[in-house]
Amino acid sequence: METLQLTVNEIKRVYNGPNDTILLTYLRNQLGLMGSKNGCGTGHCGACMVIVDGKAKRACLVRMKQLQGAVVETVENLSKEGNLHPLQAAFVNHGAVQCGFCTPGMIISAKALLDNTINPSDEEIRKALKFNICRCTGYVTIAAAIKDAAKALREGKELKIQQEWNGIGTPVIRQEAIEKVEGKPLYTEDLPVKGALHGELLLSDFAHAEVISVRTEKAEALSGVAAVLTAKDIPGSNVVGIITKKQPVLAQGKVRYLGDAVALVIADTPEIAREALHNIEVTYRELPVVMNMLTAAEDSVHIHDDGNILSKLHIKRGDISEGFRLSDVIIEEEITVPMIEHAYLEPDAVYAVPEKDGIITVYTQSQSSFSYREEIAENLSLPLNRIRVVTRTTGGAFGGREEPTIQVHAALGALVTGKPVHMVMSRKDVLLRTSKRHGEILQYKIGASRDGKIQAFQANIIADTGAYPSAGEAVILRSVLFAPGPYQIPNADIQGVAVYTNRTPAGAMRGFGSNQPAVASEIVMDMLAEKLNIDPIELRLINGLESGAHTVGGQVLDTSVGLKESLEIVRAKLAEELIPSSSGSRRIGIGIASAMKNVGLGSGMDDSASAIAELTHEGIVIKVSSVDSGQGSDTVVRSIAAEVLNIHPGNIKLITNDTAVTLDGGVTTASRQTFVTGNAVYYAALGLKNQILEIAAKDHGASIEKLEIRESNILESRTGTVLNTLQDIFLKKGILSETNTYTAPVTVPVSEITDNLNRDDEPFRLHFSYCYGTQAAIVAVDIDSGKVEVLKVIAAHDSGKAVNPAGARGQIEGGIMMGIGYALTEEFLMDETSLITNTLKKTGVPDIEMMPEIDSFLIENLHPLGPFGAKGMGELPMLPTTPAVINAIYDAVGVRVTHLPAKPNTLKALLEQQKSEKEAAR
Repeated sequence: METLQLTVNEIKRVYNGPNDTILLTYLRNQLGLMGSKNGCGTGHCGACMVIVDGKAKRACLVRMKQLQGAVVETVENLSKEGNLHPLQAAFVNHGAVQCGFCTPGMIISAKALLDNTINPSDEEIRKALKFNICRCTGYVTIAAAIKDAAKALREGKELKIQQEWNGIGTPVIRQEAIEKVEGKPLYTEDLPVKGALHGELLLSDFAHAEVISVRTEKAEALSGVAAVLTAKDIPGSNVVGIITKKQPVLAQGKVRYLGDAVALVIADTPEIAREALHNIEVTYRELPVVMNMLTAAEDSVHIHDDGNILSKLHIKRGDISEGFRLSDVIIEEEITVPMIEHAYLEPDAVYAVPEKDGIITVYTQSQSSFSYREEIAENLSLPLNRIRVVTRTTGGAFGGREEPTIQVHAALGALVTGKPVHMVMSRKDVLLRTSKRHGEILQYKIGASRDGKIQAFQANIIADTGAYPSAGEAVILRSVLFAPGPYQIPNADIQGVAVYTNRTPAGAMRGFGSNQPAVASEIVMDMLAEKLNIDPIELRLINGLESGAHTVGGQVLDTSVGLKESLEIVRAKLAEELIPSSSGSRRIGIGIASAMKNVGLGSGMDDSASAIAELTHEGIVIKVSSVDSGQGSDTVVRSIAAEVLNIHPGNIKLITNDTAVTLDGGVTTASRQTFVTGNAVYYAALGLKNQILEIAAKDHGASIEKLEIRESNILESRTGTVLNTLQDIFLKKGILSETNTYTAPVTVPVSEITDNLNRDDEPFRLHFSYCYGTQAAIVAVDIDSGKVEVLKVIAAHDSGKAVNPAGARGQIEGGIMMGIGYALTEEFLMDETSLITNTLKKTGVPDIEMMPEIDSFLIENLHPLGPFGAKGMGELPMLPTTPAVINAIYDAVGVRVTHLPAKPNTLKALLEQQKSEKEAAR
């Protein structure tokens, strides 16, 4: 035990407790300072950053015994008397806050820098933030915010929050950003529930084994253990899944990967729960492990009773043999892309609280409160009205929170014990248990005539879906249908298969099956351009999709096809660019890539969302269930409602993602929320506006067409005479409410797509909309070390009307950084017995030192059905980045990376091989 004195946020404290307690635990659990976040526990994310004696320190690595007499400052100490610190205001104004989980740590690292260096250089900013990870922003706005704050501090000026609003298209600050920069307790683990029990899962000892028996008596006998639960204790269905339900809540009979949960312990403390895990006795019969996706389909060892194939898809268009006969140049290549981790910074957490009325309320992160409610109710065999799911502020998702992880377990514990249950996943368990991006092998063959026109395209795609389906069926569908990229393909033969292995399940991740073929298609396009001696941009312009063209799936594109415009913008900007020269061991290269991404679910799925617009005593209230996990959908929703009602978005209250209060908005996936929920909000707000104006018109004997709302007033448009206020209307009529359910345009199911591929006379939609983009990457390759530095990315993207341009650019910058990681550093590895990628550091997620200069250009190619012409943007920006970087590497050094990521050792080996081949040819 240790007794020591320290100062925390200018208050003297006395600590009595174990000397090895970490500072982060003390700050959060004893002082209630939730601004320091627990993102990893190993010092790899920086979310817990504090200042100790003037230096930025990672609180998860500091022990209390080191702090005698120390002065500690946390993010809660920065704002004074309601005034934000210049760093906090700058982060808000620059849009440097997205999911916000990393933000307090970023601000603290920056404050430690500015306390000592009032005019920091770019290099000093990078060095100061080298221990801070952001998965959302791409770091560009963070660096800009720090510079802006430094300038304000040098000049002694106060930075104010920029709240100007000039309608749709005005850059808007995120309203929740102020709470995030102050470190307010917004996230699930920040939510204390008095008297809560704690849950821990016992995970499998083997990647593949029969479960012979599970003995829990010793664990149950431990003092402080409330329950030890196994598969037999689940009242309802023991499987979960987005499309096909095969993954057990608690394994029964068999385990199929190292993350399978075998038992659940509910106890008074996390320590008791973890001790109880060691007292559970499980008897296994080990089975052979399947790890090779290339051979998994034919493997005699079956992971599931119906074999190792989850899903197959084969589409044809035209005559592939004739297409290759007409081709003067044919390229064949095999590209492999790795499984990678989502790396959202907020670990999965949940509070399940049994209420007095028999309802279990589940507080958690998610990408859909309603889909979680359905899963939990089915597993617990309860009616939907007995489960309430409230999605808290979500610290990143990128597709990784589409399906429950520990939410069902916590709700089960609450049901059994009658007490609140709290569960938090460790970073290692997040890495082991949560879904990944599919690793894929893509075997491509493409042919073109001398004029550059593609004549034939053939592909065979194998996707590793891991031990359970997750979203694998839909992912392989997207991989097949986006296999050739955004090009006109007259003759095609494309097949794909998603296979099971004994790895962590792979599911939805930003791009959802489009990323992998984007890499492959853009590599072979560059190879084709070189063989034809045609400029890479020109080749893409010759073959690019445009209005009236067919996709490879047979859909005739109608409006809002901005691919060629994106190519022209990038070409023009590249022509203006001052490209650095190669020198010494440093070689400069430029790479181009284009991509397209669907907006909405498509494929015949119902794609709808509901919204409620109300006039209450609080003014205008909008209720939706679109989850904002950092991408900015809350700001988009407010902006759309504000434009319709002619009210500043800051004056609109938004209520989201509570199944007891809001209506279903569908899953936040497929870049759909701006279009689908945005339209629901548009029409709900329009209906409310009409109600308000009708009341005012009737009161004053005026024509509704001659009235308008302007902020809190209803006035006569011509004269500006105020007739009523919104408060008057409420006091007279009470709450006014308008509900709208918007259903996206009809699309066709997979079976119909397959049947109709060659029926050009019968147009149909695979997706109701697409967004398009092109990027150029300028890289420097060190031929001695194999290290690649991305110097600059030029990005042009067509996402329809940019409702909030600042948010759209934030998505581009964040997507580019994620694409750079996919190209150069990221992979998720495990073998038959262990998790190799067992820390956040090992995932290869890019840090600020990898940040390039980014020039982004928004192409507002309006969609006639989108709200104010908007489409979607969340997923597209990552797609062209990776192949643009890979193509730039080839341009720099003449070696083609076909097995990603292009880590220094990989590239160095290719360069050495190139050197040997040249010497042998002499």
